[in-house]
Amino acid sequence: MSGALSGSLTVGGETLSLDGTGYHDHNWGFWKGVSWQWGQAQHDGLSIVYGRVFPPAEASDPERLPGFVGVLGPDGPLGFATNVTIDETNAPDGRPTAISVRALGSALDLTMRFDVTSAVTTRMAQGALANDVNFLQLQGRYAVKGRAAGRTIQFEAPGAAETFRGSK
Repeated sequence: MSGALSGSLTVGGETLSLDGTGYHDHNWGFWKGVSWQWGQAQHDGLSIVYGRVFPPAEASDPERLPGFVGVLGPDGPLGFATNVTIDETNAPDGRPTAISVRALGSALDLTMRFDVTSAVTTRMAQGALANDVNFLQLQGRYAVKGRAAGRTIQFEAPGAAETFRGSK
């Protein structure tokens, strides 16, 4: 969910050095008819990721796939939860404006609010891998409060989220 990043990228003879903290995300497998809610924020050595996958009914029972929140500190995991709610608030036109996340676990009690500042929409037309929906990649700001492994967490930070909307 976060880690040390070091290296360089060379494009057209120009080299860009990369040193700092980074996040890598990759989806594997067959994703026809799958959608998800996902988000990530980091602040002061903490990285928090949340998500829920919505598979097609023929692949898995969606009711048996809980949401997930994980919190990592500089020395490893601080807590996780599968007792998670992810609620989206929309403008009248269906555009997402905020996402609220609530997570309860044995070492985690956390709330997150994500206020959307911008969105990129990709139309996923009906086809071999798509399910006739819009994929939204969101930029915004998180407000995070709670506890993980006895540690108080409270911060605001920029972050990202992903979600889907039915086509219209």
